[in-house]
Amino acid sequence: MPAWSDSRRIGEIQWLRAVAALMVVAAHIKIALDLRYYGLTFEQSPVSPFPFVAGVDVFFVISGFVMAHSSRSLHGRGGAWRTFLVRRLARVAPLYWLMTALLIVLLEVMRVPIWAETTPTQIVASFLFLPVANPDGVPLPLLDIGWSLNYEMLFYAVFALFVGWRQRVALGGVALVLVVGVLAGRWFPPSSLALRFWSDPIVLEFLLGIAIYGLVYRGFRLSDAARWVVGLGGLALFFAFPQIDFTWRFLQWGVPAGLMVLAAVSGHRDTRSSLAEWAGNTSYAIYLSHFFVIRALLFGLEHLGIREPIIWLVGFPLAVLIGTLAVSTVLHYGFERPVLRWVRRRFDRNVTEGVGAPAAP
Repeated sequence: MPAWSDSRRIGEIQWLRAVAALMVVAAHIKIALDLRYYGLTFEQSPVSPFPFVAGVDVFFVISGFVMAHSSRSLHGRGGAWRTFLVRRLARVAPLYWLMTALLIVLLEVMRVPIWAETTPTQIVASFLFLPVANPDGVPLPLLDIGWSLNYEMLFYAVFALFVGWRQRVALGGVALVLVVGVLAGRWFPPSSLALRFWSDPIVLEFLLGIAIYGLVYRGFRLSDAARWVVGLGGLALFFAFPQIDFTWRFLQWGVPAGLMVLAAVSGHRDTRSSLAEWAGNTSYAIYLSHFFVIRALLFGLEHLGIREPIIWLVGFPLAVLIGTLAVSTVLHYGFERPVLRWVRRRFDRNVTEGVGAPAAP
């Protein structure tokens, strides 16, 4: 009997989703304080001893694991690619489109200078998850943190190509395409910005998640003590590389992220709880909404002329955390879930609520 059933969800994965999202929130709180309170530039901003932005790498590894796990029932079925893409788009696209549209409204109302330089091509590409250069020449969508979703959509597209095959062949095909793409990008650097973006070694982090799924599906388990050692070992490795060479991000941050995911999923017991479900399910909304919470609080503090250190260094981070958790909860239960259910009823009648939520932002 398989070590996993499709209906199971792991409490630790849900918690790890939330931790990964909050890591990114912490990174942006630090940037906001450096730029708006201390008056530093990006170049002057001191490197944190812990790379909070590596939360994205944790998300990518989780995504590889969850896609392999939640799609088991699709392998060998006709039209599986369509079902898979409907599920993924239904879970990822609506909230991202909503937040991108909200950003466009804010940029227009506030007359932000960079908005005047934004082209229709970049706007369309942002909604289609395509990497296109922004006015600064960087492949970022309008909602900057959506860059990770451009990698997610690449992974989903490749996964959809093979999902209708037998599982072992399908996962091997996904791995082959991503590895060949990365190697080709290293050996024959493409002139296209999009191809350079998609061939970045960071995409190999999805394969780490698939490899971890392969281990636990075959019965690999660790004792609770061993899991703590592996998880804390991954955490310690993050401190070893607070600043990275992006060429080696897969090794410097991806491997530690993989150790943390392995520790989370290799237990002998399923520790599901309603609190863990809430934490994991709201993680995507946390990731997408915290930018707006930070901007709103910055506007308020600066408009009121508040400069007290206790407000900025203690009150501001706490307000961002509380505000983000509140907003993300409303977004998840008031928007994400209703939209997801509507799409599933209309386009995916065979799907059940047991299919995993998106792992990455």
